[in-house]
Amino acid sequence: MIKIDYEKPKFLLTFYYNEADLKIVKALPIREWNKQQKRWEVHELAVKSLEHLQCKWTDQALVRKEQINKALMDLIDCKFHTGSVMSRNGLTLRQYQSIGVEFLKTVKKGILADDMGLGKTVQAIMSVLDVPKVLILVPATLKLNWYNEFVNHFHITPLVITGNKQQRQQLWEKTDVQFVIANYDLLQRDWNYMPKKWDAIIADEAVYIKSHQTTRTKLVKKLSSPIKIALSGLPMENNLLEFHSIMEWVRPEVVPPFHRFRFRYCNYDWGGKIVGYKNLKELHLLTSPFILRRKKENVLQELPPKIYSDIPLELDDDARRAYSAIRDEFIVWLNKQTGTNWSMGALEKLIRLRQFVEFPSIVGFDGLSNVKLEWLKELVMSVDKVVVFSFFKTSIDALAQQFGTQYVLTGDTKNESRIPMIDSFNKENKAVLLCTDAGRFGINITGADTIVQYGNFFNPATMLQREDRLHRIGQLKTVHVLSPYVVGTVDEGIRQVFLKRKQDVMNFIEGSFEMDVARLGKVDFIKMVG
Repeated sequence: MIKIDYEKPKFLLTFYYNEADLKIVKALPIREWNKQQKRWEVHELAVKSLEHLQCKWTDQALVRKEQINKALMDLIDCKFHTGSVMSRNGLTLRQYQSIGVEFLKTVKKGILADDMGLGKTVQAIMSVLDVPKVLILVPATLKLNWYNEFVNHFHITPLVITGNKQQRQQLWEKTDVQFVIANYDLLQRDWNYMPKKWDAIIADEAVYIKSHQTTRTKLVKKLSSPIKIALSGLPMENNLLEFHSIMEWVRPEVVPPFHRFRFRYCNYDWGGKIVGYKNLKELHLLTSPFILRRKKENVLQELPPKIYSDIPLELDDDARRAYSAIRDEFIVWLNKQTGTNWSMGALEKLIRLRQFVEFPSIVGFDGLSNVKLEWLKELVMSVDKVVVFSFFKTSIDALAQQFGTQYVLTGDTKNESRIPMIDSFNKENKAVLLCTDAGRFGINITGADTIVQYGNFFNPATMLQREDRLHRIGQLKTVHVLSPYVVGTVDEGIRQVFLKRKQDVMNFIEGSFEMDVARLGKVDFIKMVG
């Protein structure tokens, strides 16, 4: 029989060698073989994975088991606590934000996964106000946003790492600052002279470390801190492995190593692609105490609703013939592909079809009508202000020429220009703001209430982030999300094949036990293009 003892911070599993007990232990999600002590070890935070075992617990192990279970339950209870509202430095938080701060202070290492627009930045700052040395990692476009949050809400001037190599090195060496803001990409450039140990680290837009293979992610995981806070409206955008990467930084004690995680929780087809998930109840049991998520409709009853309107459009005969020719070329190419490495090439070749339905002239069809543009022109005439999103910068540039607007946000927009541009747009009586997905981070467009998804995108998190630039604290009007799409084309296909991910992602994040990811086979791609 397996005996369970305790030695901080792990439970110790020992037994006389036999195949049956060895199989039981190896089936545990969290376990590690200690060669020196010749014993199996399970981190105390994974105690829930041991409770089903038929084994003998020592008195010390039983006491610690009860203590850990109580601590985990207290952590869960903390999410529903209705204590006093917090105030600090002249800022008074909302009730749910105070709960968020209490949770972050209690959990020490966790994920705040509130809906976008609920004030994750303010909650994170409030939770570390008394911590001596805090590093805040952000996308480059959000450094100014974080700086302004500190200055405007807390009357604190943080240190922003910027400038050339020599200037950045001098900034890193400063010892008299409490809060340091740096973008993720600086880690690789400044690694040799930046501090590696911090009293707290906040990772904003934690999807930036969703891939365990990137240098950025590896460097973030090498930084040391007793407090780690990951902020992300959706800590899983496309598949469960992204969630693993973020959780491995926050709480590696409660998730298996990458390769074991893959095969324990993911189902694969013969080509190595994820086709579904398994054992999700177990995964939720291990990780959910360290994740706090609130939805807008549950905590902001005063926030106006979002109204979704799908706008089906049709190509005229000439445009239909041109589209069909490009589509047929694509299908011929697709049917010639063999092996397992063709899907990335297929996605790249879809770009021409996607650009055609947004702007035929961009791909060389100058004389054709543009049904989507004509619809947008009519809309702009009938509303005061509208925000238009597209994945393609070429489409945004073409739209800027059509509407003659000064409000254009892309990845090329300088960081110091972004907030003044948005402030100016919010004050306008009538205007058009054009934005690519590369420019969407850190912008609060509460001065408009109409958004146009001019081009659909594969990633549901991207589509939600677009909408929630408008639908957030400060919005006083109902937000209208308009999605024009061209029937019988890749526009409609992306909605049908890829946007199913939206429900899948939300199901997992909100604690669902089952979640599927549709396999994209050749038939799916053919359906997509019409």
